[in-house]
Amino acid sequence: MKKIWSRLEGELTLKASAILESLNPGANEVEVEALEEFIGQELPTDYRDFVTLHNGQSQESNPGFFDMFSLMPLDLVQESWEELEGLRDDTGEDETCPGDWLPFAEDGAGDMLCVELESGSISKYVSNDENEEIADSFESWLADIHATIKNGEYNFDPASGFGIEPKGPDDHEEEEDHGVGDDDEEVVMDSDDDDATAMTYKFTAKMIELYEDEEKIGSVPWGDIIRVRVSSYAGDPLISINLPDGNDHEEIEIPTSVANSDKLFKFLGKLKGWDKDAFKEALANTAKDGEIIVWG
Repeated sequence: MKKIWSRLEGELTLKASAILESLNPGANEVEVEALEEFIGQELPTDYRDFVTLHNGQSQESNPGFFDMFSLMPLDLVQESWEELEGLRDDTGEDETCPGDWLPFAEDGAGDMLCVELESGSISKYVSNDENEEIADSFESWLADIHATIKNGEYNFDPASGFGIEPKGPDDHEEEEDHGVGDDDEEVVMDSDDDDATAMTYKFTAKMIELYEDEEKIGSVPWGDIIRVRVSSYAGDPLISINLPDGNDHEEIEIPTSVANSDKLFKFLGKLKGWDKDAFKEALANTAKDGEIIVWG
């Protein structure tokens, strides 16, 4: 494990140093043994070795480690294990995840990466019940990330709150047609009215940040959203996001055509109970139906 981590560390040093800077010092033997005693099982050797090098990531505003996921220190690993145990007691294992899945990374929206204590494999626990195995060991997972970075098959923007994001087909198509630049990191909604304020949105791993003429005016944690509707305004679909009463922004409207809407849609799609097909249908029908509540 230490060999592959050394290789990955070298790639991160050159291409994503902000991730390395966010990593905590390693856990000591007492802390590791305390977690093992709490869960009643030993940690897989490769994951155990890793946490003695780096005990998760700082919980300050930092980029994640991989995609939307941030590595949790052992105290949060224990808290998450305890929460999942409670969910299994209340709803049964079929509604959560198997009892030997230990969460070690989370995305802030309810999804987690877990190490399976018996087999050592890495699986994704998804709150909308689409769990999947992603690597046969923690070491293999790190090796896959190393290969992704080494081959240049990734995006990384530390300001977004995301970690290493593997490129998808759309990214490759965009590179071929237009090249990759910084213009897609944020999107300004221009107006025909010269006096109108230009609105900018940034979608990070933890929240939506709102700007007026480049001045930040607020932020909206994903967990604060209580209702999402798709509406049409002058024929252009908008995503309308309702927030709890008392919030500075009780509703915000974001054009569905913003260039980085994939990040917006990615997080909306992780809301528990989200109906992907209904959302697509709503987007297709807004011009004639005016307004469709798609979640909440």
